[in-house]
Amino acid sequence: MNITRTHSFEQLLRLNRANNSAFFLSGFSHTFNNPLNSIQLANDLLNNYSQDINALLDELQEEPERLPTGFQKECSRVLSNIPMLTQGISDSVTRLKHCSSWLSEFSGRGAIAGLFGIDLNWLVSHCASMTQDQISFYTNIFSLDLEPDLPILQGNAEQMLQVILSLLMNALISLPDRSSPVVLTTTYDRVAGSVQMCVRDKGSGISPKIFPDILEPFFSTWSEHGCMGLGLTIADQIIRNHGGVLTIDSEFGKGTSVIVALPVLGA
Repeated sequence: MNITRTHSFEQLLRLNRANNSAFFLSGFSHTFNNPLNSIQLANDLLNNYSQDINALLDELQEEPERLPTGFQKECSRVLSNIPMLTQGISDSVTRLKHCSSWLSEFSGRGAIAGLFGIDLNWLVSHCASMTQDQISFYTNIFSLDLEPDLPILQGNAEQMLQVILSLLMNALISLPDRSSPVVLTTTYDRVAGSVQMCVRDKGSGISPKIFPDILEPFFSTWSEHGCMGLGLTIADQIIRNHGGVLTIDSEFGKGTSVIVALPVLGA
């Protein structure tokens, strides 16, 4: 892999971050619209209920002898629905706050930006949560198999997030249909003193003809998906910068496994 003189690692990193953002954020409109619709519906219902209660109270004050039959029961019914509605509003607002947090992470300005301790299991789980809409769009079979109690790695968490997103994006767009699985695993090789992450898909695989070129900057066979051909280039460089190794095992027409091995300091 060759980072050219005209494109520094930091420039390519920013381009790749933008490319990842464009791919995964395309699925966020659904995430935003559903909570917003729920908020609007809940507000409309609360307004209607409030108007009904006020009308009944006005009638009671002006002509108490005309107290409607079942008034007390009806008020109780209406009021009993309000906690459920307000909880729905609260849940929707929470989801929108999460979306805002995800947008910050994608842009490199979120809570993990600048962190130099990598909890790989947390990052993998975080990525799966951030990208759940796009994952479900491409596959019905997505799973995490994370070895517990991995050691904390030294490095840049935000950059490692970009590695996971890039590898996940490549796996998803390679799938022929939604019945094809993607699996993310983590393991701890205590003998080698390394933590490993594997992104495995049952997608189209990589043709032997292009395999030698896949780490070159701007080389892509997925331009129709908006891919710039930087994901593997940047992932490989980030892993190298962290003292690790990125290995790609692919069988054309059957799938690909990308393995990241990162050293554990002091192991």
